[in-house]
Amino acid sequence: MKKTILLVLICCFVGSSITIAQSDTATLYFKNGNKLQGLAKLVNGDQVKFKKFKGDKSQKYHFENLEQVVINDRVEPTTYIYLETSDGYFNVVRELEIGAVNLYVLEQTGYSAPMFVGGTNGQMNMMHGNYYDIKNLYVTKGVKGEVTHLGSNQLFSKNFKNAASDYFSDCPELVAKIQNKEYKKKHIRDIVNFYNLQCNDQHVLILKK
Repeated sequence: MKKTILLVLICCFVGSSITIAQSDTATLYFKNGNKLQGLAKLVNGDQVKFKKFKGDKSQKYHFENLEQVVINDRVEPTTYIYLETSDGYFNVVRELEIGAVNLYVLEQTGYSAPMFVGGTNGQMNMMHGNYYDIKNLYVTKGVKGEVTHLGSNQLFSKNFKNAASDYFSDCPELVAKIQNKEYKKKHIRDIVNFYNLQCNDQHVLILKK
């Protein structure tokens, strides 16, 4: 039984590695207005490796020269940007929710591979890449709002209910859901989505290119 589980884990790991290694169809939007379409993947934490067609020689582009990169690496196209996450320090982040409040996740590898965790009765449960640790999340209000790193804010990480209630205080309906624990720390994406759809009268309209 243990050998069977180990074999399954190895197969899944190899499959994930192949997924990470491959390039996906993508569009690069440059700050000077230029645009490139082809195949791309994220590399080195702050660059994208791009080629026009399969078999072409790849070229690397740094995110400091890019407005955004859209890669078809998930069920829906994913948008990556270069966000100033602290004073003078930039990181490549993936857009999770965009609107009056924007939610981003720090992108360290360019792909969130499946992860296996121990379950009851010795079983192994697979967690897909859709769980977001709050320490890797950032939020902003408005187009050029202040960036808040949820992981470095002790209130958000240690007393989420109070911190989130304060951050979304202009939406009493949402605050009530947070206070009665209908929404918890693990629901941060749902919270931002609820705010953008239900709470803000003047939504920020961001057109996807």
